[in-house]
Amino acid sequence: MTDLVPIPLKRLDQAFFWSAPVNDSEFTAEDPLALDYIAQQVGLALLPSLTTRSSRAQAYAVVLYGLHLAGRAIEIYGLPDDDETRRKLFERWERFWALATLESRKGRVERGDADAMRGVRGALRAWFDGEKALPLDYPLISRQLELGSLGAYLSPLRLSQLVGLGSLRVTGAADEIIAAFWGEREDNARTGWYEEYALEALDLARTKIERKHRNLTLARVGERSRLSCLVGKNGRVEQQRRLFEALVTSCRDATTVPIAAIVEASSKESVYDPREILDGALVGRWGQLHPELAELLGLSRRFGEVMHQVLRLFDRVYQALSDGGWQAKRELIASKALPAPSHTELRTSIEQLLAAPRLQLVRELPTHGASFVRFLEDAKDASPDRTIELLLAVHHRVQKDRRRGDAWIRDQSDHLTLLLTTYRARPEANRFPGLKLNVLRQLLIDCGHLPSSLEAPTEGSDEVAS
Repeated sequence: MTDLVPIPLKRLDQAFFWSAPVNDSEFTAEDPLALDYIAQQVGLALLPSLTTRSSRAQAYAVVLYGLHLAGRAIEIYGLPDDDETRRKLFERWERFWALATLESRKGRVERGDADAMRGVRGALRAWFDGEKALPLDYPLISRQLELGSLGAYLSPLRLSQLVGLGSLRVTGAADEIIAAFWGEREDNARTGWYEEYALEALDLARTKIERKHRNLTLARVGERSRLSCLVGKNGRVEQQRRLFEALVTSCRDATTVPIAAIVEASSKESVYDPREILDGALVGRWGQLHPELAELLGLSRRFGEVMHQVLRLFDRVYQALSDGGWQAKRELIASKALPAPSHTELRTSIEQLLAAPRLQLVRELPTHGASFVRFLEDAKDASPDRTIELLLAVHHRVQKDRRRGDAWIRDQSDHLTLLLTTYRARPEANRFPGLKLNVLRQLLIDCGHLPSSLEAPTEGSDEVAS
């Protein structure tokens, strides 16, 4: 092997390097104990047809229409009829649609806006005001297939039987939604122009798209298709009905419809906090529960409380070490992070979760579940010092399972040492899991079952890395 010899640089600018900033639409809060993964699985048991990233009804229609267009483009342009080509064409459609949304809003769309799509920052960097053609091959979002709309919505679309299992082809169940994508037929005599324009953008030989096609503007395309197009004074009542029927009413599971009724009723009473919703549902505030649903909601409520307290404990341990010079005796940290009232509260919550009828759901998870239940069983009667020891053992095991290197806190010979100093605890309110109740609420808003005055979430990822 040839030895590597450093070469001296004569110019200073040759020694400067920088990296692109992190796209914050992909940022995910760190999950030191894999509790977000468990929360996602509990949420999956509650609402099996939804994911934490599939909150906008119009986005379902956007994905369906994009997959429909991909099939049309394959025929028109003589492209290979395979999934790789369909994905590439869908990516082109998603970039075109994102530009159209920005054009319709004159570029005034920020994260948190009702029209903020996945990858909004990338689209904003590509869009510019004026009349010149816009680029079609700009980077919308890194790992677009995974983090863009297709990655977020494909699974629930398949579960709703709107897209074929194991394929990227829409089914007949999606025909009416696709046919009305640009508007109801009686209200939209120029639907063909919209599809022509979109198919022009799916010509992979093109690198740019003009802002006008026939008498149709790119801004008009955005007005007809952006995420907020279903609601407001010009709302799409029939399309809302179709999407609600496909995504909620027609669900084959036994939980989505009754939980949707609970979320709708609680929202009308201005109850949005997951704890309050679960507490109210469990006492019959919004109707009588089927016993099996009551057990699932009970497990969710008890797990959420334990998750909140255990995450708070980890954060307090971390903060006490950080404040104390990055190293201290475990007993000292335990006295600061887990005083007697907090310890009693934690033990009570653990006992309640261990007594939950559906705890087996957590214990049987393919990863992290069984070890977390063992932690609960060991911590139920443990001293504060022992509880901290058990907690850090869970963290070490999670990091090892993820192959992420060493734990952030080393526990050795009764001494704790902080090894990673960049962890930031999530806000207090975010330690209790949302359990997809907020996702369902947003779908109810988009489908006209709740007022659109409620704030719409960004289409950026809200998942936590697990």
